[in-house]
Amino acid sequence: MKLSALAAATGVSTASIKYYIHEGLLPPGRKKNATTAVYDDSHLHRLTLIRWLRDELSIPITGIAELTRAIDDDSLSTIELMGICQELALRGNSGLPASALRALGSAHYALKSTTGDDITGGTATPPDRFDEIVDEALDRLGWPDEESAARTALTRVLAMTDAAGYRVDIDSVVAQCRAIASVARDNIRPIGPELSRDEVCLRVIRGITMHNRQLIATSALTHASLSILARQPRD
Repeated sequence: MKLSALAAATGVSTASIKYYIHEGLLPPGRKKNATTAVYDDSHLHRLTLIRWLRDELSIPITGIAELTRAIDDDSLSTIELMGICQELALRGNSGLPASALRALGSAHYALKSTTGDDITGGTATPPDRFDEIVDEALDRLGWPDEESAARTALTRVLAMTDAAGYRVDIDSVVAQCRAIASVARDNIRPIGPELSRDEVCLRVIRGITMHNRQLIATSALTHASLSILARQPRD
């Protein structure tokens, strides 16, 4: 398709498309002649992803550029790419403070090899009381203990919660994880090879974002309802 058709199909202006190409977020079209380039489904998928990240999460260009570089890095497995997507979803609109997340531009979190060595250069969170709580919680649950944006965020949020005067212990973390797991199992669907890496990223980020929004709203409703019940006169 031509540039005008690509713009119409994605709802992204031609000026923005040219800007994304200039910034390296989108590969140039294939030259048809001296004045015309043509675009294909790979451009369509990439622009759909970029637009969603901009419109729904207000992700800055620097954050999107990190993701597109990861998508184009064939040395990253799909599961590692999905981990990067999860981090971007948490950064975009989860209610987590910036201090609970990896700084943009620093190394991504990485899966460990079977020997326990880091296989892609990620850095672990220094061990402390809250890291140990997460360690034991994962052990009780029988879940893999991998360095990730989610694991590190939980460790840091537990520290913030404790500092604010709220109870933090292993039992409460395990209870919350078990409660969420019953819902999360229904949300996890296999991602087939028919999807491009851009489509995989959009599905992961969009799914995490929507479920996080629902979880936050449900938590607010639960706390509000229980507060009302606690204040009602008893017979």
